[in-house]
Order: sequence, then structure tokens, then C-alpha cells
Amino acid sequence: MSKKRGRVDSGIPEISFSCKDENLLRIASVSTDRRRVRQRTIPFSPIPPSPVKSTTSAQLNNFVATTDFYGVNELEEDIREEDSGPQRSDTADNPLKDFVPRTMDYLLEMLRLEGHGSEERPCLCGAAEGVLYRCRDCSEGRVLCKSCTVSQHKSRPFHYIERWNGSFFERVTLKTLGLRIQLGHPSGHICSMPRQARAGFVVVDIDSTQEVDVYFCMCQHPDVVGEQWQQLMRFELFPATSIQPHTAFTFRLLRFFHTLTLQGKINIYDYYISIQNRTDGAGITAFKDRYEAFRRVMRQWRYLKLLKRAGVSNTPSRSLLDIKRGGLAPRCLACPIPGVNLPDDWMLIEPAKSYIYRKFISVDACFRLKRRLISSEKLDPGLATGLAYFVPQDEYHRFQKSTGEQKEDESCTGSDLAAIRQANTKFNKGYATTGVVLCVCARHEVVEPNSAVDLDKGEKYALTDYSVSASQSLSDNRLPRVLSYDIACQYHKKFFDRIPNLPESVRMETDSKKWTFAVPKLHIRGHGIQCQQSFSLHLTPGVGQCDCEGIERHWGDEGPIATSTREMGPGHRRDTIDDHFCSWSHRKRIGLGRLLAKRRKDAKKQAKIHADEFVKMCKFQGANVEEWTKMVTDWENGLTDENPYVKPDIGFTEDDVRYQFAQEEAEQARTGHPSVHDVSPSAFMYMALDLEEEQRVLTLDLANDGATTVLQKTEILTRRARIQRAIGRLRTIQKIYTPLALTASIPTNHDSTDIVEAERIDLMLPSGLPQALRSQPEMKTWVAMETKYRGGQLVSSAHEIRARLLVRRGLHQKRALDTRGQKDSRKARDTLAKNDQQMAQATAKFRAAWAAAKALHGGREDMVGYPYLKDSDIRMPEDPDLATTSNLRRMKGAKFQEQEKLLVPGESRKTTSWLWSSFDCSDASKAIYEATRLEWMKARARDLRWKEEVLLLEEEMRRVLVTLEYEAKEWLARVATEDLTGPLGEGVTAYALRQAAIRRGLAAKFRSMWEDDKPDKSHAMDGPPRSLGVDGDSDNDSDNE
Repeated sequence: MSKKRGRVDSGIPEISFSCKDENLLRIASVSTDRRRVRQRTIPFSPIPPSPVKSTTSAQLNNFVATTDFYGVNELEEDIREEDSGPQRSDTADNPLKDFVPRTMDYLLEMLRLEGHGSEERPCLCGAAEGVLYRCRDCSEGRVLCKSCTVSQHKSRPFHYIERWNGSFFERVTLKTLGLRIQLGHPSGHICSMPRQARAGFVVVDIDSTQEVDVYFCMCQHPDVVGEQWQQLMRFELFPATSIQPHTAFTFRLLRFFHTLTLQGKINIYDYYISIQNRTDGAGITAFKDRYEAFRRVMRQWRYLKLLKRAGVSNTPSRSLLDIKRGGLAPRCLACPIPGVNLPDDWMLIEPAKSYIYRKFISVDACFRLKRRLISSEKLDPGLATGLAYFVPQDEYHRFQKSTGEQKEDESCTGSDLAAIRQANTKFNKGYATTGVVLCVCARHEVVEPNSAVDLDKGEKYALTDYSVSASQSLSDNRLPRVLSYDIACQYHKKFFDRIPNLPESVRMETDSKKWTFAVPKLHIRGHGIQCQQSFSLHLTPGVGQCDCEGIERHWGDEGPIATSTREMGPGHRRDTIDDHFCSWSHRKRIGLGRLLAKRRKDAKKQAKIHADEFVKMCKFQGANVEEWTKMVTDWENGLTDENPYVKPDIGFTEDDVRYQFAQEEAEQARTGHPSVHDVSPSAFMYMALDLEEEQRVLTLDLANDGATTVLQKTEILTRRARIQRAIGRLRTIQKIYTPLALTASIPTNHDSTDIVEAERIDLMLPSGLPQALRSQPEMKTWVAMETKYRGGQLVSSAHEIRARLLVRRGLHQKRALDTRGQKDSRKARDTLAKNDQQMAQATAKFRAAWAAAKALHGGREDMVGYPYLKDSDIRMPEDPDLATTSNLRRMKGAKFQEQEKLLVPGESRKTTSWLWSSFDCSDASKAIYEATRLEWMKARARDLRWKEEVLLLEEEMRRVLVTLEYEAKEWLARVATEDLTGPLGEGVTAYALRQAAIRRGLAAKFRSMWEDDKPDKSHAMDGPPRSLGVDGDSDNDSDNE
């Protein structure tokens, strides 16, 4: 019996052989009963035979790592399939392998359809002669006679018809075959008084433009049959004009393009040209240009759909004058709306839980949505301006002119962000509008009605005030609010003094006690330490886990339409953007079921984890808990201005360096010397160093833990992809600031055949360049800047190492005195391990900064300011050796203090690590106290934020269901149409009933998802980067919202 291998138990070894694909290995084995042969294919990576192939492989690897679509999700699936998934056949794995040998067969089948057909088949009517016509749009594709072709297409008059001319098929229209379109009567009925439309009547369908023979009905009274444009509408043809129309567009075309442009952001011109190419790809036919008519009709269609979805036609007055400001914009289902989804006594809730009724708002500007100096408000005023998302224009333009030139405060340490500089930007030559300011619901990303305002010369505070006030004046002023803005640290100053300067029609009532200002979680990293301590959402009570970055995701979705909207007139542009905003909001509304279920599941898990961690820390701290709790709650409640999260001054740190550079750049901008890029020079350098830190942390994690499980491998791939994308962004800016670094040939430590992982890619900082390049004149400024930053890193990381050492000492003492049993020991070990991991990161950062500083100083260690950090330096001032420390940990009670005295070396032999030689250790217990207090307060903040998130999500789920039922009842109340009878009244009633059913259907679906606490898998994403059309999934009508 031969030796068994792997999972084969038949006694027959596995046989391996290579496939045609160089990267696959096929392994065959015989089953136990020796009746079946099992085959499995596994991927492997052979050693490239040449550097060229290695380079190609590396490029493909980088491409996968930097592409979102072929990103982590697919890589994760590959890992799962490789590890445990079902094995598939070669054809299933690579369908192209089956297709390639049959390419010519496929091609010949396509060419076969170019002919008349080898078999002489009679027509459906039995005729054997004149069987020359076929329809490309009908699935059968059978060749018919002229009479049958016309008869078959009376209800399909816009199909693509071809005629066999004896040699090949050529296109003809149904008009030339004698087909007439009779309006005003059911199909097959004869009109006694038809009137032919103007000669050359053109209909544009989803994929064709053709002339048709149209007849209007004149045998009945116009009140019954309708005017000409009405007869066209009832045939689902949208006329280009209402008076003597001679061009129309099918409803099918308008529905399809509307959905396509909302999802794919395709513009009208490109789609219209594609219709022409589909009609005649050879370019022989001379088309009558209907592009302008298509633009106009599509604009009318968007407007009518907006009115229809808002229920304007279902109101008793059916008057456009009765539409309120912002009344056409769908509202967020989960946000608090008194009188709709809040209890009657909502204001009586205890203050500790009042945050569940907070309204979260994010405001930001998008400078891609510009508009050139084309047309004017007089010539193109817009159809829905002021009724959906954009504010009424007349009053806004008067206010805009009154603001004049404004110089905004640039004193923020995070002024490397673009918003503050762009508040004072004047780069508007050739543009009537330089961008748009907008507010969205921060937790659910639904666009706030009447919040979009156009900018003229940057992101001025006064115009942002207008956006915030115009939108929030439409909601109850009693609601507490959180306003997030990437420059909230400066914007909040004098905010309540500026609001009274706004026009009365958009002026909101404000109470400073009900407003909280914050900086979004990603943007806060670009601010200085003071902003991070005062405006961080991590430390702000009552905000849960809201990141307030949703508006950036919204701008990412709307960015692609900027190319077309900047060439439009003012009104057309606003109507188009309104439509896209409405689509985004609708998709966010119907995605709330899956989104909230997913968030709640995660929040419950994280809340338990952080609650256990906080309880554990409280147990260790004992008597300090009460004092620290009072300290932080007094600050949160506004009883003291002393921020408990502020760290003590430790010297000139990284944040101090950033602040100094920010001040210098602000002064340069004031004197007319702004930076050449939105990312300032100091921000560019900080971005590179921050990216270097991510690489360093990933390298440490791989060295310590590795990646053995599928989840760990996936996490590593995710982090590498994120770093790879960040490096791509960094390289783009480097081309502007330090092109010399990119063009230089930098020697590496990697073999030419290696694939360099993301964490090992050289960032091309000045410290990493050869001395000959660093000495070039154009690098002088960057060398000086990095030198300052590295000095700050040395100060910060040295302080962090000392803090970690102090915390470790305190944890050891607590563990020795208080730990009982395995459970307590395990928790203590976990805490110590986490502290040691943070100390290892600080150590690696110090050593990297030291090496960089040494290189920048020409290799002179004496110029660095610190000696090299050895492992033996990382200790407390009087730390005993490791063996003695181990014995000390086992001591308890009074013996602990006695042994501690005996273990201290004599004064004459005592040596102190240089880490402490410049540090005031006179009161080491105070240093331990401060370091531990900060860690405890951060743990408390994490615990509270996750608990708040759970309560917020539960409340939002309740509000969603209540709001849907409220809206359903609103639609049912619109059913009554006493003044409308017949088909018109029936249509209005049916639409209201359908809308009510949709909302109750959504409520039932959401309730089922939330009761099971399982995410819905029917949608691939909560609110897609490219939002789907606002019109839902119906094929016949597109008003599911």
C-alpha cells in the first residue's frame, strides 16, 4: 500500500500535471471505490523567466490593487474559493477558453443572418411571392410580405424594417410600406374625419429616428379627443411643440434615457448621436437635426416627473402656485419631523437621551459644478427653481451682490484644506458660477430641500449661511442640530451673529444652545490638535458613530455631470442638477432598510466590545473614576472651558510644525502668493509622512501577526489597496512639487524580479534621495520642510514612548496587586499587549524619523538632536533587569514594596536611559496619572458613542416606518377627484393608490428585515456611487417614488 497524500484515501497517490494556463496546476486523484477520478485546479505563481515578465506582473498587480471595481471584494472571493469553495470546471472558470476555438462558427452565424435564408418559406398569409421584408426588432426575424409586415406592426409602428433588394437587406420605413398612425381612436378603428399631420413628421424612438405618417382625429369634439398635442401624448408620443407639432419622442425613449442618465451620467448629445448611428451607421442618410428638440423635451420630461412624484396633480387646486419652497424634494424618512414621526411629548424627554431627536446636517461645496458665461436668467429662468433643491434666485442674487468682497479667517491649523483658501478664491474668469454649496442629512445622505446655492468667488461664509438657513428654516426650529463642515472650527465663529443678516424669507430661528458644530471624521485629520480636541465627532456627546462624510460621497456621484452642466444656461443647469439630486435622495430612501439593519448589527457588536473594555479600565482605576467622570462631564455640559482631552505641552511636536507652516502659507496667500495646487506644500509633506506611517504600521502588523486566516488575508489586501491608491494620489502632486524626485533613478534594496508590495514602495521623500539630488537648488525648500517635520516626529514619538512606558508600569503594578483568576489575567495580558503594540509603533516611528533626519543632515548624527534609540534605551529610569521584574510581578501586598526597595540598584551604579534625561520625572506618578486618564477618557468616549449609535438606529428605524405610513395616508387622502371624471380621474386615482401601496410595501419589507436583523441582499449597495434612476423598476411607468 502506497503512502496516502492529502485527502485521498484510496491508496493511490495524487497525480499533478500543468494546464495550458501557465498559472494553473491540475491535480487528479482516484476516489475510494476506484470508480471516479477527481480533478481540482489550483493557482500557482511560477518564477518569471525574465525581468520583463516580472515587470508586467508587477504592473498588473498594482493595477488590481488600485482599481476599485476589481478590488478587495473580488480578491476576497478568490481567497474563499481557493480555500473552501466548490470546484468548478475549466469552462466555468474561463468561458473564453471555450469561445476562442469557436470564434469563426459564431462569426458565420452572424453573417448567416445577413442573407434572405436558404429555405423558401411562404409568408404567414401563404403568399410565395413578394416575401421580402423582415423586422430587426421582432424576435422571430421571419421574412414576410408587405401586407403582413404592415399588419403585424400596426401597434409597433417604430420598428426597424428591412427589405431584400435581391442582393442584400436595406432599411425601409413602415411609412413607405403604407402604415398609417391614426390618433384619437383605438387600434383598428376608422376615423371619419382624419387630418394628416405636416409632411415629414419625425418620431425619435429609443434607437431610431424615422419619418411616420400621422393622422389626427377631427371627428369628435376636442374636449373628448383632445388637441393635437394631447392626442400624441395619449399615444405615448411627447410632442416637441404644443402648436402644430411635427416632431415627437416616444415615452419609451424618454423613460429609458432618464434612467440611463441618472445612473450612468450620460449626456443628451452623446445619446442622441448614438441614436443616429443606430439608425444609419454608415452615415449615408441625411437626418433632420432634432437635438435641440430632444434637449427641450427631456427637460420638460424631468420637470413633469418631478411634479408627478410630488403629487401636485393630486392636490385639490392642481396649481403650481401652491407649491411651497422646497416642496418638490423628497424628505428623509429617518430624520426627525415633529408632527410626522415624533411623539407628541418629544420635548419632554430626559436631557440625557434628547440626542435621539437631533437633526444631523452636513454642508460642503463642490467646485466641479461650475457654469460658463452662457445665456442669462432672463432667457433661461428655470422650471423648478426654488421648488426643489436650489433656492429662489431673485432674492438670492440680491443678497449675493450685497456680500461683496469678504476675507474669511484663515487661522485654522488645518488651513491646508482647500475650503478656507477657496473661501477667498477669485479664479472665476469665464465662469458665471464657480461651484455649489449644499446641505445633506449627515446620517442618511438625503439632500436637504432648498439648500443648493451657486457660488461666485469661492466658498464665502455668507453664502454657506444662506444654504444652511434656507434649508433649516423649512424644518422645526425646536429640533437640536449637529452641523458638520470641513472648516467648522472657523465657520462656527460669529455664526449666530451672521444669520440675522439674511433675507427674512430664508432666515431661520436660532438658539445657540441647540446647535453643535463638528468636523467630519476624515477631514478632522487635516486639522491641528486643538481642532481635533474640540470638534472631533469621536469626542462629541450624542452623535453616535456618524462620520458626516456622506456629502463627499454625494459629490462623487454628481461629479460626472459637471462636464455637461457647465455648458448649460442657468435654468437648464439647475433643473438638471435638481433631477440628479432627487434621484440620489430617492435611492437613499429606499436603501434605508438594508443600511440601518447593517449598521445596527455592527453597532450592537461594537457596543458590547467597547463596553467590556471600558468596564475593565474602570475596574483598574478604582477611586479615580469618579473624579475623571466629573472632569469630562463638566466639559461636555459646558460647565468648564478646560478640555480634559488636551495633552500637556511636551515641546515642538508635529502639530506645532504643521501650525507654523500653515501660518506661513496663509501669510503668503494674503500677500498674493497662493500655492500652485489645492494641496499646499506643507499639507503635501504631511500627506507623505502620514502615508509613510500607514506603511510602517502595516509592516509591523505583518511582522507580528502575519496573515493566516481568510479574514486576515482580506484585511491585508484591503489595506494594501488603500495604500496603493494613496500613493497614486501622492505621485500626482509630486509631479508638480518635486518632479526631480520622480525622474531620478533611485537604487532600491529589492531584486529586479521582486513584486514590490504597497508597504515597501519608496515614497521619494527628500530624505530618501541621494545626496547629489538633495543638494539641487529646487530641493532646498523641501529638504528644510522635511527636516522640521522629522524634528517634530522625534519629539512626538519620544513622548509617546515615555507615555507607553509609564502606562505599562502602572498596568504591571495593578496586575500584581489586583489580578485574580484566569479571566482577569487574560484581560490584563490583552491590555498590556495593546499598550506594547502602540509602543512598538512609536519606536518604529522614532527610528524612521531619526534615520531620515540623519540623511537630511548629510549623515551627521550630532545634528539630529537625539541619539539613536536602542532596545536597551526603552525602559523606565530605574527599571531592573527582566528576570527580577518577572519575580516582582509575583509579589503581593506588603512584600511588593519591600522587594521593590531591594531591587533598586545603588546610586553609584544607576544608569538612566537618555529618554528620561531631558524629561521632568520629579513626579513620575503624575505622568502616569495623566497618560492613564487620557486613555480612560478615550475608552469612555468610544463606549458612549457606540451605545448612542444603537439607540439612534432603533429610533431611526421607528421613524422610518412611521413616516412611510404617514406618506401612505397622504397619498390616500389625494385619491378623491370629484372634479375629474372618466379616464383622467381614474388615472389620477390609480397613481395615488399605487404610491400609497409602494410606501406600505417598503414599510413591510423594512420591518421584515429589521425583525430578522439580517441585511437585505436584493440591493448591491446602500446608496450607490452611481445612483440608479429615481423612477424605480417598473417597465410601464417610472414613478415608484
